[in-house]
Amino acid sequence: MMRVLVPVFLVTVAIVVACSNDESSPQQKVFSNLAMSAANETPPCTDAGVNATGTATVTIPADNSAVMVQVTYSGLSTPVFMAHIHSGTPAAAGPIVLPFPPPLDSPFTKTLTASDYTPQTGTPPDFASFVTALKAGGAGYVNLHTNACRPGEIRAEIQ
Repeated sequence: MMRVLVPVFLVTVAIVVACSNDESSPQQKVFSNLAMSAANETPPCTDAGVNATGTATVTIPADNSAVMVQVTYSGLSTPVFMAHIHSGTPAAAGPIVLPFPPPLDSPFTKTLTASDYTPQTGTPPDFASFVTALKAGGAGYVNLHTNACRPGEIRAEIQ
């Protein structure tokens, strides 16, 4: 009897372990190699550097406690004086909600939390709501501002 129960028990344990990967539990979200370009700006800046380009990686940990951003860029018209995440869709310019503190020399990495979130008219009311929308994709973008392109020189949609 014991010889029969041990294999049944082991098979049951194996099934439980295999099925325990709960898809509903929070997961880290990584948006990697987001292409930053002048063409992504809305509207595009006519004074952008001819070779202005960059990449961004946005990581949101499973607990939604932060937004981590890594940016590398080159070929911009002038030095970056401001960079941040905007709330908004690809079709329009949106308000700044997560400003990046200096330094902004390439490459840079920033970790932003609820204390950095600055809600604006028409944006999610708090950091948690914005992060939820950001994780779904298409709710924000990273952009870099230069003196030649004050509204933004290069931009990458977070999607």
